[in-house]
This record gives sequence, C-alpha cells and structure tokens, in this order.
Amino acid sequence: MAAAAAQLGRRLLVIHLVEKANAVRDGAVGFSYMGMLCFEHESRAARARALVVACALVSAACGAPGFARPLAQAPDLPGEQAKCRIAASQDNPLVTEWPAPEKANLEARMHEGSVVVAYSGCTLRMLPRCRATGTYQWRRTTTSTDVVEIRNADDLYAKMPLGAVTLEGELQRSGRLAVQTTVSGQFKLEGFDADKFPRSPDCLGATHVVGALTVGAFKLHSGGAASIKAHAGVGNYGGGASSSSEETLMREAGAPARCEEASETAPHAACASPVQMFLQPLPSNVVDRGPAGTMKVKFLPVRTGQAWDVVVGDRKLCTTPCEKWVDPAMPYSLKYDPGAFRKNELLDLPDLRAYTSMERIEIRPKPTDAGELIGGILLTTFGGIAAVTGTALTSVGCVKGGGLCAGGLITLTSGLLLLAPGIFLILDSKGTIKVSPMPAEAAPPFPLRD
Repeated sequence: MAAAAAQLGRRLLVIHLVEKANAVRDGAVGFSYMGMLCFEHESRAARARALVVACALVSAACGAPGFARPLAQAPDLPGEQAKCRIAASQDNPLVTEWPAPEKANLEARMHEGSVVVAYSGCTLRMLPRCRATGTYQWRRTTTSTDVVEIRNADDLYAKMPLGAVTLEGELQRSGRLAVQTTVSGQFKLEGFDADKFPRSPDCLGATHVVGALTVGAFKLHSGGAASIKAHAGVGNYGGGASSSSEETLMREAGAPARCEEASETAPHAACASPVQMFLQPLPSNVVDRGPAGTMKVKFLPVRTGQAWDVVVGDRKLCTTPCEKWVDPAMPYSLKYDPGAFRKNELLDLPDLRAYTSMERIEIRPKPTDAGELIGGILLTTFGGIAAVTGTALTSVGCVKGGGLCAGGLITLTSGLLLLAPGIFLILDSKGTIKVSPMPAEAAPPFPLRD
C-alpha cells in the first residue's frame, strides 16, 4: 500500500510539472532569472503537497477501518527446540503430514501388536523391536467431518507438531493452513499392561504407546484467509489497495465419500488413511531407564543449605540433591568444600553392589551430630573421673571404716550414671548412611540439580 501511495504522489508531481511547462510555452511565465526562481519554488511546493498526499494515503491504509491489512505476520516465538518441548505436551497429534512410508509402516506394525514410540513433540519414532502386550481392534464410529484452522506458529506446533517444521514456512507465506478431515472410526488398543512392559534394550527411549488411531480421509489447504479491497482518491486521481489470498490444495489422501461405506469389521480401503494418534504415556519407571548394568540413585544432601558434590575419585558427578544412573561397581563419595583456609569434608558411600536388586535406591547421609558428640564427651569425662574417684574412696574407706566408704560408693554410683548416657551419646552422634528403595512416583521434596 505504501508503494501505491508513493506512486500516486509521483504522478501528481509529474502532472504539476507538465502544467508548468505548458504555461512557460504559452508565455505565461518568462525565462527571467526571477521566473526560474519562482518555478523552482513552486516545484518544491508541489513536491511537498505530493508527499503530504502520500503520507495521508499510507496512514489511511495502515490504520483506518475497512482497509486491507497483511494476512499474517510471524509472531515473536521461542526457538524451535522450545516450541517442540511445548508440542510434546500434546498427546493427540495429527499425523496427516507423516510421509507415506511411515504411514505404511505404522499400519503394518499395528497388525502385529501394540506400537511403542519415542515421542518428543516434533518427532515421533516407532520402536518396532519393542514388543509390548495388546492388540488393536477396529471400532466404527459415526462419519464426521471437521476442519482444523491454523493461523500462527503456536497453533501449528500444538495441532500438527509432527509436520510443524516443514509447514512453518508455508504458514508464514499464506497466513493460514486448514486441515479438513473425515473420520469413519478408529483402531483402539486393548489388552495393554504397563506392568508387563518388556525390560529390553530394544525399548530404551520409549515414552508412549499408541492407544488409538483414527483413520479416514483428509485435505490440507493453504491460504484463503482474506480478500479485502480499499480505494482512496485525491482530486481527479485515485489510489487503491487490496489484499487477497487464494486457497490452494497442498495434499490429500482418501476419498471422503467412501467413508460412509466402512463396515463393523474394517474401514473402507479408500477411507483408511491415518489421521490422528492418541498417545498413552508410559509410567515413569518404564520411561526412565538407564543402560544395562546401571542403577538409579537419588543422592540426598548431608546438611541442609550445603552443596555436597557426588564424586568418583577426582571427577564430579553431580551436586546434591540429584538423581543419576550410575555403575554400582564404582566407589562414590560425598565431598564438601567449606571455602578457603578450611579443610574439605569427605564422606565415603557404601558399596552399591549390595543393593543392585533394588534398581532404584535413595541414599540419605546423616552427618555426625556435634552437639551429641560434645555432650557425650563431657558426660563420659566427668563420669569417668567420678567413677575412678569413687572406686579409690570406696577401696580405702571401706577397709579403714568411716565415712569415706559411703562417700566413695555415692561418687562411684554417680560416675557410672554419667558414663552410661555419655557413651550412648557418643555412639549415637556418629554419622550414618541410610540406603533405602526409592519411592515410586514420588515427587522430590526439593529441586534436583544436574
């Protein structure tokens, strides 16, 4: 629109100059020095008037109601990886944009049993060697037609994550995508048992199982979002602008008219293209699996507010609290650096090979209780002194007779009474490391660190 307004301004300027030339030819303006100055002055005024007209047209076209606006503008969006992470929360992606070989592979796998996949939002990878329980049964439904419109990248990654990367450029060009689907039924998974999910290397990376797949026919259209025209005139000269987008058919599969012919046992061959997946997330204990021979360990902090590092020799593994798949044959320690001019604290962890049968464990260290230790030392010291003194007084006083014997017995008894709790406090203050099975599906009580 701005280009059209600028062109109109140039036309007005040319017309004004032509009129001045005709006036010069007819003698209306002389070729004196003063006449040339007047001609230049009026030419500048004409250019100024033309510029004002052009700006007015641009302002009207961009802001006034009824004038055409751009069909689509690319919004400020996060990077592709961030958008794919958002798309991963959608468990019912359209699969119309899947390549034909992938669709054929999906149909073949569904005849063999449950289909296990690794789904990350923008990509979906089947794991054909991962064989879980369950089979797919055909369920005919009432034939229905729906149109999914997509006008920005957020809609694209939410509704068609598997084809979003390839379609984003077309969406920016045309301003609109529309998927028209006609569905005749779905294949539904029955007999799947997550507790019997295979513990095989072929299933590493699995995140979902295809719980259902709707089939039918579809058409993908591009454009066709708007067709708006507007005109503005100045004097005898007019200007105009228009914005339109033709709808084009990008691709299609199946014949919608044949979807009504689906039977109770199978869809019609011309209305059996995969349209939409309904993914069922696998339990976390299935999704989160480490390499063979490893175990999952949750390392908890020794003291609240202190960053203890999990180390293997001189190599740092993570900072507590953290969870890692580790090799149980390696020796692990917890290390704390209190700062300059202070000695590092080191706590050796027990041999993890004794707990491999649990697969997932939680290590909760209990540091030495300084208060208990000091109290135990004081009680033991004074109790020991009293016991020794009481023993000496008793041995001497009871032989000679007199009050020393009674005093010695009282002192000895008091010493022994102090020794018993003192020894208990010393033993109880000793740091311990508690190893227990990791609670299933438990939310961590604090943020985990890498």
